[in-house]
Amino acid sequence: MTTSDQNEPGPASAQALSDSLKEAVKSWVPKVRKALDDEFGAQLERLGLRRNGKHVALDKMSLPSASVAVRHRAEALVARESLSEGTPERGYDNVVRELTYTLLNRLVGLKAMEARKLLYLPPPGDANASPEETEVITPVPGQARSRYLRDFRAAGGSRYKYEDDAEEALLREGLTSAFRHVTSEIRVLFDPDHEYASVWPTHAALTGVLKMINEDLPADAYRAQDFLGWVYQFFNRDEKKRVRDENKGTPRSSYELAVINQFYTPSWVVKALVDNTLGRLWLQMHPDSVLAAKVAPPLPGQRTSDAAVADYLVPRTGERIRYTRLTDDGQVEEFKRAIDITLIDPACGTMHFGQYAFGLFHRMYLDEIEHAGKPGWPAEPSVKDPRAIPATILERNLFGIDIDPRAIQIASLSLMLTAKEAALQHGFSPLDVKVRRSNLVVANAVNLGAERIKHLVDHVGSKLGSPELRERLFKTLWDNLQHVGELGSLVQVREGVGQVLDDWVDAQAKDKGLTKLIKRKTTAQLELGTIVTDGDRAKARQLELERKVLENEAAQLQQELLVAIEEAAAQTASDPAERLFAEDTARGLKLLQMLGRHYDVAVMNPPYGSFVPKVKEFVKAAYPLTSNDIYAAFIDRGTQLTEPEGYVGALVSATFVNLTSFEKLRTEILLKRNPLVMMLDLGFGILDDATVEAAALVIHGGVR
Repeated sequence: MTTSDQNEPGPASAQALSDSLKEAVKSWVPKVRKALDDEFGAQLERLGLRRNGKHVALDKMSLPSASVAVRHRAEALVARESLSEGTPERGYDNVVRELTYTLLNRLVGLKAMEARKLLYLPPPGDANASPEETEVITPVPGQARSRYLRDFRAAGGSRYKYEDDAEEALLREGLTSAFRHVTSEIRVLFDPDHEYASVWPTHAALTGVLKMINEDLPADAYRAQDFLGWVYQFFNRDEKKRVRDENKGTPRSSYELAVINQFYTPSWVVKALVDNTLGRLWLQMHPDSVLAAKVAPPLPGQRTSDAAVADYLVPRTGERIRYTRLTDDGQVEEFKRAIDITLIDPACGTMHFGQYAFGLFHRMYLDEIEHAGKPGWPAEPSVKDPRAIPATILERNLFGIDIDPRAIQIASLSLMLTAKEAALQHGFSPLDVKVRRSNLVVANAVNLGAERIKHLVDHVGSKLGSPELRERLFKTLWDNLQHVGELGSLVQVREGVGQVLDDWVDAQAKDKGLTKLIKRKTTAQLELGTIVTDGDRAKARQLELERKVLENEAAQLQQELLVAIEEAAAQTASDPAERLFAEDTARGLKLLQMLGRHYDVAVMNPPYGSFVPKVKEFVKAAYPLTSNDIYAAFIDRGTQLTEPEGYVGALVSATFVNLTSFEKLRTEILLKRNPLVMMLDLGFGILDDATVEAAALVIHGGVR
């Protein structure tokens, strides 16, 4: 590929919603939500589940056996959410809301895949056949059914033709079949065996919702790259206002924290922040990259090309123009391979930053293929076959964390569609995009208490081993997860484990007669304080080796826990509550893995305002410079998660510019530890429905 390809369409060819379509989606989402909320509330009532927590006993009902199984699963959901939210009413409302959102996401997700010609399924009745493009939601013109449901009915024989419930069974089982095929790629959203898929609406309600999907919005709405993100924002638009009015902006739970901070970042602001972080980093490594702008950038509304180019990059006088990094073994690196460059959004929402960054990463991989072997470039490209680039980006480059599971559902689907569309744009089949793992995680594990945690430890104890250190490490991990739903990426996992290891080193040093062991700030190697003899130095080196062994053991412990708990979550246990507990725990441990490493770039539109009251003391201790506001703490956290050679970009409130409560952020971080690279004073009207004066800033990464 040559530099002339810069003028060709890039991976992200789907256009954003026009203003008129956005208004249509804004009015449509509450209508379809109310229809599903009412239906799922009625279904829970039929199962004997009551909002006040006083459920009807099963022995006083005459439920069919299939409904009894659904009752058990739904009751476990209500119990789990009630424990998390603190009251039966709020827990019940959570379940209704999640049932609605999960089904709505699945239906509009399939519709969006169909509109962008990215839905490929095996023909009904022949699961081993090659997948082919099809439609599940959209009816064949002039017919009542979609192509997939038509073929599903034909393959089912008399089952879907002559029996009393033929049409209901066709729709439910046809959708389930489609979900099951799609879930192999996007498990978090389409898994038909998930607890939130256990309750179905009636046939009349389901067909009514499908009619709204097919008739109330034009196909262009579903083709828009940001359609699913706007559905996410508008789903809770009325609830956002209610929560803010009731609590004066102070959230009481992780759910309320997520709701009042659902603001979709405008595409041009996303581009400005990613160009000035990821784009800046790549161009410092490779000034000859085609990501460099050749002409002045157009205004946001005037851009006609989707070519990947970092033309919103703001040059900075006196800034280092070449990337250099000192490796652990003392070697100087002037570039990183594309496959080794990582970007995290620690409050990712629907991963809007990641969708745009995908296009830059795609161009970076093509850059390597074109320039491999030349001075300043790797001898071999990270990926030799261009058709492997989309999946590699999702597996190796993009990371996201959010406290809202609905956001992660949408993010997973949106990134997968972006990857498949990239394949199409470059002449390959969407079926070539085979993602083995993604790096999106929900940070909302529920606090189930010490007894349940101890039960889990005992269950997997044979794999963990019994040393006291391991027990203490496990306790430290879980101490950080008690309020993870309210803290998200702000939990201090790596730091907590590090403190345990430091204490162990001190104890071992004392036992060995080494009276003073400290770390050099620059190399993190042990320094000999009062140690003067060669023998003492040998002991110190041995202790350092033992510490490294210990760190490896801790990493192995974490991995063993994750594997064991994911296995437990996959088992079809008889108790639905146990399955939910295992699932929450596995999500928590994946969070630990992601927060236990460093990234080259962090970009975000973090929450603003007050913390949930119960985490304020933790935040004051963990973030002494920035505990006055959530967004300030996220800026601080972003610097902790990034390499010193990297960058942090954030869209935040402009209150940090002059309020005295942000003085430490200004003086200790922005003017000293992590100097400003760029700041855009954006004013009001940047975030839909938000009355906040916004600013976009980019700072140097790392905690020096």
